[in-house]
Amino acid sequence: MKATVENAKQLGFAALLEKIKAAGLAEYGLVPAPLDEKIYSACAKEGDVYVHAGLNNADVDRVLLALLKDDPETVLAGIAVAGNLVGAAAKFLYLPEDEKELTDAVKPLAEEYKIVLVNDIINVRESEGDLILHIVTAKNLADLVDGCYEAGVLVDTGDGLKKTAADTKVSDLVNLDGAKAVYLGYQWFTPDEAKELTAKDATSGQICVLTDKECIVCETQKKLLKYRKASCGRCVFCREGLIQLEYEQKEITMARGKGAMLDLAKEIGEPMAYSTLCTVGQESAKIALSAIEKFGSEYDAHIKKNKCPAGVCAAFVHIYIDPNTCTGCGECMDVCPADCIEGKPNFIHMIDEFECTKCGKCIEACGDEAIQMTSGKLPKLPNRLVKVGKFKKH
Repeated sequence: MKATVENAKQLGFAALLEKIKAAGLAEYGLVPAPLDEKIYSACAKEGDVYVHAGLNNADVDRVLLALLKDDPETVLAGIAVAGNLVGAAAKFLYLPEDEKELTDAVKPLAEEYKIVLVNDIINVRESEGDLILHIVTAKNLADLVDGCYEAGVLVDTGDGLKKTAADTKVSDLVNLDGAKAVYLGYQWFTPDEAKELTAKDATSGQICVLTDKECIVCETQKKLLKYRKASCGRCVFCREGLIQLEYEQKEITMARGKGAMLDLAKEIGEPMAYSTLCTVGQESAKIALSAIEKFGSEYDAHIKKNKCPAGVCAAFVHIYIDPNTCTGCGECMDVCPADCIEGKPNFIHMIDEFECTKCGKCIEACGDEAIQMTSGKLPKLPNRLVKVGKFKKH
């Protein structure tokens, strides 16, 4: 791929910029500005200019990182070409902090292209005026130089990255039958809304469909936790806002939610979009805000009805042993990691709900299907050990 860099040099600055403009090449992801304009802007910076390449800071799901894993040299060649175009004093490639294995794999090539690897997110404040480049943009630039660039959008619907036309309907990419919610572009949409969206709206490359068996509150909490881990903590509103937003979602899944939490989430989330410097704070709040706004009935069920409609949140789920079916075999006691099942041979076993972690291992172990899970009201159960077949409800 060193040939890519040489080909770019032979084309020359003006010819390559014209080629970039003619191809309509733009920065990928959340800031789709024309690439030729971004390059001209970086060239106009006073003093040293740098290239900072990576994912969008908000891209905590990292599906587009597969591009670097599959074809690292093309991405690195694109970064090198961009560096030559702006006369960069140094070029940096930012990888997630925990991607040490990928960093080690890419390091030899990075050294060849004189690109510094950094395990962090891009510091937007310090990079002001420099050229910030998405790794997809870098690959597209290298492909353009080599004459193999194809326009399109990269999308992962669960089976790997695939390039598709930007105007491809989401409904043609994923099955929306039976869908409850669709996640793309760093926020939640209803299935009806998703039908009107296209591949270009999947700015992180990910399209995820939730069904009635999955909990919107639980999934939102998981995503916000990822953002908490990604946040550098420099922006107070991002750091403190994410702590509060994630905490509220977790409290709701733990059956400790209050209606006032939803109002507070809006008060925190709405200003985060303009009070933070990078996309971690700007985009993460959309997850909580869109979930609360569009799936309010599911939040009401958790808070007001003390029920998780999907039966996912363990705090709303009860596991019990049916006294009319239990044979007192003891199989459940042997597999319980919390040791919270009381019983002895030929006696109906009982679960201590306060100690139960609701892992479900006892359900799998019970050959008599006596152990049940419910999100509703518990039936009448014995409060002491009773011989099998002797339990009476009244």
